[in-house]
Amino acid sequence: MRTVLILALWFGWAAGFAACPTVARAEDKPVTYEAHVAAILKKRCGTCHGDTKQESGLSLTSYAGLMKGGGGGAVVVAGRSSASRLLEVVTSTEDGERMPPDGERLPDDQIAVIRKWIDTGLRENAGSSVARQRTLGFAPSAASSSTAPGAVPANLESFSRPATRRGFPVLSLAASPRAAVAAAANYGAIELFDPATRVPLGTVAFPEGEPLALSFSRSGRLLLAAGGRPVQSGSVVLFDVATGKRLASVADEPDAILSADLSPDEKRIAIGCTSRLVKVYSTEDGGLVATIDKHTDWVTSVAYSPNGKFLATGDRGGSVHLWDAANAGAILPLAEHKKSVRGLTWRSDSGVVASCGEDGTVVWWDAKDGWPLVKKSNAHGGGVLDCRFGPNGELATCGRDGLVRLWSADGTERKQFSLDSTTPPASQPPAGVKRFPIRVAISGDGKSLLAGDTTGQIHRWEID
Repeated sequence: MRTVLILALWFGWAAGFAACPTVARAEDKPVTYEAHVAAILKKRCGTCHGDTKQESGLSLTSYAGLMKGGGGGAVVVAGRSSASRLLEVVTSTEDGERMPPDGERLPDDQIAVIRKWIDTGLRENAGSSVARQRTLGFAPSAASSSTAPGAVPANLESFSRPATRRGFPVLSLAASPRAAVAAAANYGAIELFDPATRVPLGTVAFPEGEPLALSFSRSGRLLLAAGGRPVQSGSVVLFDVATGKRLASVADEPDAILSADLSPDEKRIAIGCTSRLVKVYSTEDGGLVATIDKHTDWVTSVAYSPNGKFLATGDRGGSVHLWDAANAGAILPLAEHKKSVRGLTWRSDSGVVASCGEDGTVVWWDAKDGWPLVKKSNAHGGGVLDCRFGPNGELATCGRDGLVRLWSADGTERKQFSLDSTTPPASQPPAGVKRFPIRVAISGDGKSLLAGDTTGQIHRWEID
């Protein structure tokens, strides 16, 4: 029963599909302080933040005063309305915080003008330039373009598998960066297959229970599997991909481990726990190397950067943090998500980490300073359930709207896929069973986009 509750909470199967909204793209007209914003602020905020009176040292009736900020610091951040105090207070639902304090809340159309003005660079007038625009600037690293072969399973030992009444959902999915091998979770087992053809390559046993996290090592020779039995036990196992042999096991948690990743040098394993802790173990002796207790909710995602310098972690409350992988020291908080973080993934050059969450948002973060280079606030209606970078900087996502989306290296949507468009066609789910994708992966050669759904099926599409 606990297993069913965990799955229901984690993937929200009881919820129906959210409609995928169609958004009409507005004509790109520059919004400026003088032409659009000044009149709003002078009328609604000038009494307390005008020429004769500036509460908290803040003037909103001049461009210079607004840029200067007040006693609490800057109130607008170019390009980031979500991090701007001005937008926060005019949209607040709390009577003691909302501005202006008297009268009605600013109309939605006026709030939209202020938001667009901030996000498009805080122009003073039509002749003003905008703040420096950042780009994703992706270039595949030598590691991602290497032709070094990875391990391919062969002649794996057979074993007695536990029976299930229906297809077990694909709770985790991963693709090798070095070989034509992918791995998908099943109950008490991990299925290995060719991502281009979906031809089975063998199965390895996971008697620990449910594999909630799967990842291949950068070398492609190891497969990490983490999970367990809810409220009973949790652990992490390393497998040799070629033989299916168990090489190491670390952690002994009183609950299933929700997330885990292997460092690029294969010396450390980071796990995310329902105890709100991040724990780092040594693969050499199994000892606990570090514990991070910054999170205030279940740690749902952990991911090492390909260069081994950073560790990113996310939780059910929407918090994302960046850590020094060497000593677990705090580097940056990454604050944009309002609900549970479902996935974290690093671009192959370690310059960008992407996050996705139940708030429907996907964010591409600059690892140098935590700046959100691209933010898609409604990437999937109803929530985003997973995200995964491919070798060429493309990003795959899936969500409760039943769709899988592929984003280009510059953050623009490239294509969307439905589960019914798989070639060959996927079998239909049992009557009354709702099917949607919960995990995605991109093959190491960048040619195959994979998705695993709630009914246990693997879907595959060709990437042009």
